[in-house]
Amino acid sequence: MQKEVSELIIVGDGIAGSLAAYVCAKLNIKALWFAPKNKSLNGAIQVPPNSIDALKGLGIFKDLKKHLTPISMIRVRDPFLKQDLSSIDVNNHYFSVSRQELLSVIKSSFKKNSSVTVLEERIISIENRSNCYNCITSLGNVFVTKLIMGADGSDGVCRLQTGNIDQNSNKTLIYRGTLSAKKDNRALFQSSINLWLNDGWHLVYYPYSEFNYLNLILVGKNSIEKLNKSPQEEFKKLHNVEWKLVKTSKISSEAIYNSGQIFLIGDAAHPIYPHLAQGAAQTFLDGFTLFKVLSSNNDINLSLIEYAKIRTATINRVKDMSYLSGEVFKAKGTIAKIRNNLLLNNYLDLENFLNKIWEKDSPLNK
Repeated sequence: MQKEVSELIIVGDGIAGSLAAYVCAKLNIKALWFAPKNKSLNGAIQVPPNSIDALKGLGIFKDLKKHLTPISMIRVRDPFLKQDLSSIDVNNHYFSVSRQELLSVIKSSFKKNSSVTVLEERIISIENRSNCYNCITSLGNVFVTKLIMGADGSDGVCRLQTGNIDQNSNKTLIYRGTLSAKKDNRALFQSSINLWLNDGWHLVYYPYSEFNYLNLILVGKNSIEKLNKSPQEEFKKLHNVEWKLVKTSKISSEAIYNSGQIFLIGDAAHPIYPHLAQGAAQTFLDGFTLFKVLSSNNDINLSLIEYAKIRTATINRVKDMSYLSGEVFKAKGTIAKIRNNLLLNNYLDLENFLNKIWEKDSPLNK
């Protein structure tokens, strides 16, 4: 059993863990990053304006730009109407990107930096000692540290250490899928986010990877069956999508950024329902805030405390807005008809609502 000491340990091999490691490398902060070789990430994420601001602040946007697929419009649609319920022009400040390409860009930007040591082991257990933590790996090695940056998701060992994992009673069913572009479905691959509001369920899809793939999110009870039975022509082109159920039981009612000297980033800190495309966006804001505070203070511990304070101040409002949006999206019967009529007749200012998400909470505007 090997035992080593490190001032800072980063746990998690996904986008959040890569961002934490990137920040440390950029600022020449020594850290051990536990990042076992991960299987390829599937699907894509949306890159709204607050994501762009954060990625520019981190210095990643320039390298990422060639992998971005431009989105010109957000369309809110009713399957029984030919016209949109609402639409927002987002040309030049909204994109999509493959999760795998995003991860590759982040990792490649600091591959040769010596301040971050990458270990292809997984942290499977954390023991809280009086003034430090013992991190035990899948190989049985023990690494001792005073500071941990947890980026291993909402059900990872770092979140578990905080004692703040809620078993959410909300039974929302969320499915993800992807679709490759072919001759018979090319009509779906337009430069737009498509939000279809149905009776008790909703569907979102958008293109990525140079319009060669479609990322899809389907929400609601029996939504796959309802989608397949719908007479809507665009829906008929989605019958062969392989849907995968998203775990939502760990989506906590409150975000938490630290417990003791364990600090969290990404889904570990703020598991968010995907109704406003803010899961990854808030992770980027985590990363930029982390970069900003570490740049201004040589004391890593004090910087991480400030990071947690700044992010906690705004994240729960975003989580609440995302959750409430989902409640509106899944309206049924008469309420669903009223919702769609309000959108159609411009009684709901959707653009102003989204601007509050995209701009107000950007750390670049503080």
